[in-house]
Amino acid sequence: MKSGLLFHIAGLLFPARCYGCGEIIQRRVFLCDNCLKKAERLENPCTGCGKPEGECDCGKNKFTLNITAPFAYTGSVVEAIHRFKFGGERNAHAFLAEYMAESVKERFGGVELDLVTCVPQTARRKRQRGYNQSALLAKSCAKLLGLPCKEALLKTRNTKDQHKLKAKERAENLKGAFSVNDTSVIDGKTVLLCDDIKTTGATLNECRKTLLKAGAKEVYCVTAAVVTDTASKS
Repeated sequence: MKSGLLFHIAGLLFPARCYGCGEIIQRRVFLCDNCLKKAERLENPCTGCGKPEGECDCGKNKFTLNITAPFAYTGSVVEAIHRFKFGGERNAHAFLAEYMAESVKERFGGVELDLVTCVPQTARRKRQRGYNQSALLAKSCAKLLGLPCKEALLKTRNTKDQHKLKAKERAENLKGAFSVNDTSVIDGKTVLLCDDIKTTGATLNECRKTLLKAGAKEVYCVTAAVVTDTASKS
């Protein structure tokens, strides 16, 4: 009773505001209806690279991710993910994961997934940020999909920040940076790998290769957003 009253008072004094436009909204929503309508949804993107029709770069990158995502990385979605990733708004994972899980059901509904895992962080990065945003997304997605969630991957060395590197440097930066902490967890399993953003796909590809090499039967990927050619110029 008392905690409910305090929560109500806090809501009056410090109302939740839309990440996109700043309008007052209900808590745990993060984007108002108007900003959500304006968010660019990815309709039938390429499962190899996640980009929309006409932007496929599978041939250029020479790898296939088996990926899906609900949003293009543009507009209010950029702000929502940025605040989630860098601004300490860790509760945004539930909001983003809801759309990620829907995307998985739509695109990979016929796939029998066994477990959900995430792109890992080094211990140093996790201490700096206070949490692994990809792990939070994975846990929420797993719950929504009715699957177990295991942090199967480890990042074994510190690497340069991917967003500071050119596309050609990203894959090289991550070579040998990941390992599987317990192969029995993923051996023969079909795994769903979660991350927040797919840019070039280098991180997901290296994690996917690591899981497959360690014995996973197949690996599918889901992110909250994909950087598209249009989004990257906006």
